[in-house]
Amino acid sequence: MIPDLDTGSEMDALLLRSLQGYVRDTFGAPLWQAVCRRAALTTETFEPMLRYDPGTADRVAQSAADILGRPVETIWEDMGTYLVTNPGHEGVRRLLRFGGASFADFLLSLEEMPGRARLAMPDLRFPEMALAELGPDRFEIRCLSRIRGLPRVLVGILTAMADDYGTLCLIEAVDESRI
Repeated sequence: MIPDLDTGSEMDALLLRSLQGYVRDTFGAPLWQAVCRRAALTTETFEPMLRYDPGTADRVAQSAADILGRPVETIWEDMGTYLVTNPGHEGVRRLLRFGGASFADFLLSLEEMPGRARLAMPDLRFPEMALAELGPDRFEIRCLSRIRGLPRVLVGILTAMADDYGTLCLIEAVDESRI
């Protein structure tokens, strides 16, 4: 089941606010303003606790991709990396490190992430995630979300966390829901 098909969710708002921060911090306010104009937005600032129309996050990311001349998947992945590596988001990295002493432990804890996130934000509806161990040091993550870019954000987060753990690995999106 993919939640919130008809209404926006807190996840939309968090992704929009994160995308806003990523684009502004990385490329500057004028480029963010151009993205907002291209996406036909009525605001340039997103509030994490508000709800926005479904599809807005994907539309804004596509606008950023068009302006920057990059694939939208790259925009989402870079934003995921930004969420972990930007000094202003140190709390995110530390929270993710509670997943275990090794990158494999971290991966095995991903299914617990929605519960941990609900401790801070009780109404947050995380995407469904399932981890399958395919073999020694080989995993597949399924991430079901109506927000098309969310699995790619997860790829960026995983890439940054692998680096943080000092783990050399290959992380790739197999399709729209499998990593």
